[in-house]
Amino acid sequence: MRLVDLAASDTHDLRRRVLRVGTVTTSVVFDGDDEAVHLGLVDDGVVAVSSWFERRHPDRPALTGFQLRGMAVEPERAGSGLGSRLLAGGVERMAALGAELVWARARDTALTFYTSRGFEVFGEGYVDLSTGLPHHDVIRLL
Repeated sequence: MRLVDLAASDTHDLRRRVLRVGTVTTSVVFDGDDEAVHLGLVDDGVVAVSSWFERRHPDRPALTGFQLRGMAVEPERAGSGLGSRLLAGGVERMAALGAELVWARARDTALTFYTSRGFEVFGEGYVDLSTGLPHHDVIRLL
C-alpha cells in the first residue's frame, strides 16, 4: 500500500461511487481541483482518495489552513483503516506545506471518525446544498 499524489481526474470515479449516491448533485468536480493536492492510497489500483485545498477556515482566517474535501474509500475496504491512514498522511503533508490547521465540512455520519483522530466539531450544523445531508465543520490545529 502506497500513498501517492494523484491528478484531480484520478479521484473522480471513487468520489462519484462513494460520495454521490443518493445526493442532490452527482458532480464530483470541485472548484480549485486543478490547484489542490490530491492524495491516494494505491494497492492494485486506487483504493482511497482525498483532496486538500489551500483555504483558510472562514472563522479562523488568521491561520494558514487546508480544507479536506472528497475523501472516499472503496466501499468493500471501508472500516479497514485506509481512511485513517489516508487522513494521517494528508495531515502530515499539509503540515509540511505550512498548514496551521486543517478542516473539512464533514457529514454528520463521519463526525466520530474525525473526532477520534484529533479533530474538533466547530460551529453549528447545516445541510450541505450539494448533498442535501447534515454536516458540521471539523477543525484540527497543527
